[in-house]
Amino acid sequence: MSPRKERVKVLIADDDPDICTSLRKYLERRGYAVAVAFDGAQARQLIEQERFGFFFLDCSMPELTGLELVESARRNNPGSKIVIVSGFPSVDGGMLREMGGDRFVHKPVQFSDIDKILEEGEGP
Repeated sequence: MSPRKERVKVLIADDDPDICTSLRKYLERRGYAVAVAFDGAQARQLIEQERFGFFFLDCSMPELTGLELVESARRNNPGSKIVIVSGFPSVDGGMLREMGGDRFVHKPVQFSDIDKILEEGEGP
């Protein structure tokens, strides 16, 4: 990835600390500024206080789900890319995108998928 003039901020919201840690480290090594929330309430607070270019929102978290956070993320961060993440294989990605997400990925998240999402979201 090419150097950035300004670090793009990413919010990871997931109740699994291992996922948060590995994804945070991966994104920071690529030059992103990363904030982490371990439940929906923490995520909503960060969404309302800061501006993010990307969101990785777990479909199922305590307090508020990733789907419940999409509207707030869109309102406070127009133009951002929202990725819904789910560990449930029965969840339909098309339905989740209709609810406001730009992309959908299943757990375990593959870093190659993350790279594609980031490249698409940043444009040329």
